[in-house]
Formats: sequence, C-alpha cells, structure tokens
Amino acid sequence: MSLVYEHLLEITLRVYELLADHPGPDTTATPLAAALELPEADVADALRRLHIAQLVDRRRGDRYQLPARLRRHVAGLRGREQPSTRNRQRARLVDFYAATAAAAIPLIAPDAHRFSPPAAHEATPYLHPDERHARAWFGWEHQVLRQVATTAAGWGWDDVVVELAEAVWHLGRPGYHHDDLAVVQQVGHAAAQRSHPAIAAVFRAREAAALSDLGHHDQALAAAADAAAAADDGEPRLVALTYSLSGRVRLAAGQVDDASQDLHAALRAQRRVARDPHGHAVLHRRIGQVHLALGRVPDALRHLRTAHEELTRARYPLGAARTAVPLADALVAAGDAGAAMAELSDARSRIGATTAVRYLAALDLATARTAYHLGDTGITRRLTDTLIAQLQHAGPGATADLRAAHDLRDQL
Repeated sequence: MSLVYEHLLEITLRVYELLADHPGPDTTATPLAAALELPEADVADALRRLHIAQLVDRRRGDRYQLPARLRRHVAGLRGREQPSTRNRQRARLVDFYAATAAAAIPLIAPDAHRFSPPAAHEATPYLHPDERHARAWFGWEHQVLRQVATTAAGWGWDDVVVELAEAVWHLGRPGYHHDDLAVVQQVGHAAAQRSHPAIAAVFRAREAAALSDLGHHDQALAAAADAAAAADDGEPRLVALTYSLSGRVRLAAGQVDDASQDLHAALRAQRRVARDPHGHAVLHRRIGQVHLALGRVPDALRHLRTAHEELTRARYPLGAARTAVPLADALVAAGDAGAAMAELSDARSRIGATTAVRYLAALDLATARTAYHLGDTGITRRLTDTLIAQLQHAGPGATADLRAAHDLRDQL
C-alpha cells in the first residue's frame, strides 16, 4: 500500500489525509476545498483519483467516504502534519459547514426570527442559489451537521454551536430527521447556557419539539417545562416562542387543557411583540388545533381561518399550506368535506413541487382523509400507497405519519 501512497499527487495526498479529520460519514469536494484553501476542481479530481485507486468509496451525489479499514492508517499519515496547519484546516472545515448552514436560513425560512447572534467565520460559506438547493443540501448533510455541532462544542466554540443550532432548526423542520435535530438543539442549549443564557430556553424548547416529533413524549414534556421556566422573565418574543412550542408538545402528548394554557400564555406575550405576523398566525393555528381536539369546531374554525388569512396575506405559502391541514380537518368535522378538499387542493397548488417533504406529506394525508369522508376511496388508496412508499425511509420523525397512512389504508 505504501507504493500507492508514494504515487499520489501532492494535492491528492492532502485531500486523502484531511478525510481522517472530516466530522461526518461522507463528503463532497466543496468543504474539503474550503478547508485546504484549494480550487474545488482540483479537490474533485483528487477524490476521483482516490476512488480509482480504491482508497475511498464513492456514494450517490459525488459523495466520498473513507473506508473504515483505512481510517487508522490515514490518521497516522495525518499525524505527520504540522499541528498548527492541521488545526487550521480542521477549523476551516467545521467553519465552512456552520457558515453554509447559516447562509441557507433566509432561503429556507425568510420569516424566521433569528435569536442567535452571528458567529465570526473564517471560511467562506457556499451560497445556495435557491430554496430548493438549500433544502437538498441539508438533506445530504444533516448527519454531517450533527457531527460538526458536537465537534465545535468539544472545542468550546459556543458562538458557532449556537448559530449552527439555529440554522439546523430552520433547515430541519421541513423534513423528518428529528433525531439529528434533537441532538443539535441539545448541544445548542448547552452552548447557549454558557455564552448567551438569555436565549438558552429557545434551544431547549426546540429540543422538546423535536423529541415530541420522535414520539418521546415524556422527555419532550420535561424539556418543554424546563424551557418555559427559563423563559418566564425573558423578552416577549422569546416567551411567546417558548410557550408556543410547549403548547405544541403538550397537545401532541394528549395534555390538551395544559396545551391551551401554554398557547394562551404565548399569545399574551406575542401581543407585546412589535411585528411578527408569522408568529401570531402560528399561534392561532395551534390554538385552533386545541379547540378541534376539544371538539369545539366553531372556535377551531375561527382561529384556523385567522391563521390561514394572515399567512396568505403575508405571503408565507408553506405556512398557509400547513394551516390548511387542520383547517380541512375542522371543515370535515363541521360536515363540509367538499370545502375541506378545496382548501387542500388550493394549498397544494400554491406550494408546487417544494422539497419540504414533511409539509407535503401532511397535505397528502389530509387529502386522503378528506377523500375518504367524501367516499372517494380511489384517491385515498392512491395517496396512502404513495405515502407509505415515500415515508418508509424518510427518517425517524416520519413514524407517526407513516402509521397514520397505514391506518387509513387499512380502513379501505
């Protein structure tokens, strides 16, 4: 094997050695080029050479992975590098991922209020051309970002960890990788407690929401209670967000009355925020869901219509589409399945072919339920069959939606 190494070009060897320090399971040329401060084309060529030499494995999407059988040997080679040079390259590698994730937030969530202060970045981020590309990037990199967060935390880079946790939350919500989401929020919470304690409750509340989506309701409730206790004396936007997420967690756990209390506490805080139409509308959506769970259909419709109108007026198509789901359920409960189907169809056409897979699945599930109430079992069968196929490998957060699709399909 040493003969193979001797024949590697210098750049190829540098790329090969850096793979020993890469925090995630696989990578592309872009972050390695940023870390090594080399042209991306040269790094891509080096990875192809390494693959031809059977020194790296190639995955879909031009992603490369150092085989486990070679990792110890490459780590030994890497140890010959000057510590200062190696540390700089490792830092730039982590910094590239954090900066690129932060740069994606305005594309993924233009309505987002960012609690974390911007971190200083040494590496230039990759700038995504559009929302679709940014979502796809997170789909490839979610496991890497989880490792980047824990690596940065181990180095004491609290500002980077907090900013990365913020970014991962906004990038991760539209998908089903809630296991990664929960871990990164937990790491972000610990970092915020050390560096920015005033916003630490945000990350604890977000961790609670991710745990809830994974079905870990006891852990989620404990995290939500911690977040609410820590946020009570905070600024209104923080209090509103924390209690809003706590209410969401309690509703998912079946604690409907407690959820109502939390959401109304959030609404009181929200009224003290200067301008946040998205946050205000989301609260009305969640309060509407509580009323629906309690069988108060007219109250549910009132709040859900308020949320839908506000999100539509503010041009948040994904938010409006998400609201169309409980609105359709409320319309079905009111005996107007036809109006429910019209709302869902309009929502689907407005968001088009978004890559926000969780929101699309929620719409399709609601459409399947509504079609079932209308007696159109053909649509129900087609949608549930498609959902079952799509969600089997979508991520651990898809379990509840997958179960709902199976349950509906079994009724046919």
